[in-house]
Amino acid sequence: MRNSLKDWLERHSSELGGIILDIDGVLLNSGRRLPGSRTLLQWLRRHGMPYVLLTNDGNHSTEEKAETLQHSGLPVSPGQIVSCGHAIVPLVQANGFTGQAFFVMGDTGDPCYARAAGLAPVRELARLKQCAGVIVGEDHYAWEPVINAVVNFFIDWPQAALIVPNPDEFYPGHTFKIHIAAGAVARFIQRVLEAYGLKIEPIYLGKPYPPIFKMAHRHLEQQRGSAIPADTILMVGDNLNSDIAGGRKMAFRTALLLTGVTTPSVLAGAGIRPGLVFEKL
Repeated sequence: MRNSLKDWLERHSSELGGIILDIDGVLLNSGRRLPGSRTLLQWLRRHGMPYVLLTNDGNHSTEEKAETLQHSGLPVSPGQIVSCGHAIVPLVQANGFTGQAFFVMGDTGDPCYARAAGLAPVRELARLKQCAGVIVGEDHYAWEPVINAVVNFFIDWPQAALIVPNPDEFYPGHTFKIHIAAGAVARFIQRVLEAYGLKIEPIYLGKPYPPIFKMAHRHLEQQRGSAIPADTILMVGDNLNSDIAGGRKMAFRTALLLTGVTTPSVLAGAGIRPGLVFEKL
């Protein structure tokens, strides 16, 4: 275990082609800037190190997420952020979904990342049958009628797409200890349909799944203006199951920060092992 990520970077930055930093638990905690986060971002910019900020926040646009970071004192632009919602763009392009109607459960940010990706978002249950698929957003919808309607939609159209930007089971809340996240809702729908006799496979976009990491990799290469080998990218996160496991699947180097959800005791008993461990930024 090492003390500071920044101290390590000062000695080893020549080994890296770029850095991916998780936002919540690494740069922010409960919306507040973590010690060393501003200094680290300034150091990366000063040394010309390509970096992107990663988030599984599925109910805010990159513009909204950047505003949160700015309010905390971190000068970040939307273009420096890759979110699980943002990762819908290549999916839409690869599957020819552009212009198609998709029913949206809950929030998808402002501006809406589904619309920005070229989809035609639908929120009226009466129009659900006209849709090519469903996007599971977060919060602010009537779960009972919407989930029932979506389950029955897939019974009628099992080939339709179920897109899940945020694969997480829950995320920290402000008024509650946790909020149930889109991943938990999607897996509930999947289990109900499986009990009924239908198998569907949700399309997950966020950590630890590849789409968000592939998009982050492309953003780093755009900054550098050349290809960056995967094994020279450092994924820095606080969550073993999403940040570290996801980074390892992409053949990235991985660094765990003990500033968020993973404590030293959790790390000691975990089967997922990061390449590096730091106490602080």
